[in-house]
Amino acid sequence: MESLPNEIILIIFSHLKTYDIVYAFYFLKRRYARLIEEYRPFSTSIDLTHASLPIFNLYRSLLFRSNYMNTCEIQKLKLECHMLNKILLNEQMFSRLESLSIIVRRADELMILLKYFSFFKKMKKLFIRSDVCCCDRISFEENVKQNLFNANIQSLTFATPPCYSISLQDIDFKQCLFTNLTLTVRSINDVCSILSNAQHLHSLRIRVLDTTINPQNPLTIADPPPNLAHFLFICLHSISYEIVKNIFRTLTPLKKLNFSLVFDIQSGIIDGYRLSEDIFCHLPNLTSIQFEIKSLISLMSNELIRSFDTPFWSRFTPIGFHSYNHIYTLPFPFHHLDLDQSILKRQQTRKSERNWRYVRDIDLYDRQSYTNEFFTFLRDEFTRLTTLTLKWKLDFVHTSPLLSTWFCLPTIRRLTIKSTHLQNPENIKQFLLCLPNCETLDCDYVLIARATSYFRRGHVLTGFGKRLRLLLVDELPSDWKIERKKRKNMYFRRFRAFFPNIECPLYN
Repeated sequence: MESLPNEIILIIFSHLKTYDIVYAFYFLKRRYARLIEEYRPFSTSIDLTHASLPIFNLYRSLLFRSNYMNTCEIQKLKLECHMLNKILLNEQMFSRLESLSIIVRRADELMILLKYFSFFKKMKKLFIRSDVCCCDRISFEENVKQNLFNANIQSLTFATPPCYSISLQDIDFKQCLFTNLTLTVRSINDVCSILSNAQHLHSLRIRVLDTTINPQNPLTIADPPPNLAHFLFICLHSISYEIVKNIFRTLTPLKKLNFSLVFDIQSGIIDGYRLSEDIFCHLPNLTSIQFEIKSLISLMSNELIRSFDTPFWSRFTPIGFHSYNHIYTLPFPFHHLDLDQSILKRQQTRKSERNWRYVRDIDLYDRQSYTNEFFTFLRDEFTRLTTLTLKWKLDFVHTSPLLSTWFCLPTIRRLTIKSTHLQNPENIKQFLLCLPNCETLDCDYVLIARATSYFRRGHVLTGFGKRLRLLLVDELPSDWKIERKKRKNMYFRRFRAFFPNIECPLYN
C-alpha cells in the first residue's frame, strides 16, 4: 500500500464502504487521512447501515466531536433507526442533506422514527425500509399524511410490510411534487386517486392491501400522469381482470410495466391472446413487460402455453409456467415466489442459470413429499435466497443418505414454519441442520421443543441454538403467561440455556 500512488488508492477506496475506509486507514498515517478527506463520498455521502458499534462510534466522533467533517456538507445519509437517538438530525447541522435512508430492524423503533417526521419533510429523497410490523399503525399513517404529502419530497419510498398500508383518498396530490413514489396503499381506490392527481410522477410502485372497491369513490382515472414511464402494481388479494384492464389501458405513456396479480374466478382464463389484445396493444410505448399471474382456477394447458408463443410476445422476455395456475416472465422479476415441485415438470421455463436471481423469499407449499431432485433444484437455482417459509408438511421421499449430509442452504437467514401441528420434529431437525447461518426462527413452542428433545443439553441442534438471534414462538406453555412465575419456570431455564443469544424481551 505504501508504494501505491494516490490515484490507485482512491480507486481502491471506490470499491469499499466508506466507513470501512475510515476505520481501517484514517488514523494509520496522515497521508491516508488526507486522501480520505479528499475522497468525496467521505464528506458528502455516509452509509452506516450494518456498521458495527465501534465503526458507528468513530463516525459519530468525526461528525460531532472534531473538525474532521462538516455536517453541512453531507448530502446523502443512510442510518439504522436506532442510530437516530445518537445522531440528532436537525436542519441547522444537516442543511444540505437531500437524501435520507432509514432502516428499521425492530418494532419498538417505530417511536424513534415518529419523532423525526417533521424533519423528513425537508428531504428531496426519503427511503424507509422495515422488515418488522409496526406497533402503532395509526400514528405512523397520520404522521406520513401530515408531514410527507405536503412537503418538498420528490422521491418517497416505504419498503415495508403490509401493516404500513396507508389510505390516501383524502390527500390532495396536486400539491405534491412526487416524481417517484413507492408504498403500500389500503385499496384500489387509493391507486386511482394517485394516478388521477399526481401529475409529476415518472415512476410509481404500488402494493395494494385490499382489493375491495369503495362504491362512494368510483374507479376512474380522468387525467393520468403524462410522464409516467414505470408502473409496478402488486395486489395481495385476488382482483378482477376488468379492474386491472381499465387501469392499465389509461396509462398510455408507460414504457415499463411490472405487475404481480391473482385474478378471481370471475375473471376466467387469462392467456397471452387476451393480455395482448385487451391491454398491451393500447400501450404503444411499452418496451418492457415483467409479471406474474396467478388464478383461482386451473389454467395450465397446451393452448395456454401456445397463446404466449406469438410475434407480440417474442418482443419481450420468455414465459414460465408451473403449478397449473402460475404464469410469469423470466427471469422471474420479484423477490417473493410461491413454489412447489410442479416446477420440475414444466421446464418450458427455458432453462437459464439466472432465471431466479432476484428471488430472496420463498413459500414452500407442496403437499407431496419432497424429492432429492427438488432439494437439489432449490439449492442450485436460488443462490440468493434469504427467507424460507414452510406452509405445509415437510416430508422427504428419501431418508438415506441423511439430508443434512449433502444439502445446505447457507444464505438462509430466516425460517418460518406454518401448519406446525402437521410437522414431523425429526424432519424439522434434519432441515435445521441444513441452515448453518439461520438467525431467525418463527414456529410454535411445541415443535421446537420436540425437535430439540425439549432443549436437551448436548443435542445435535445445540450449535443451531447458539447461532439464533431471534425466536418467534406461539403457543407457549400456559405457566409462562404468568409474569412472576416466568423466571422460575423449569422450561424457561432450559430454553434460555439452549438459545443463549436470542434478542427478544420475552426471554430476557
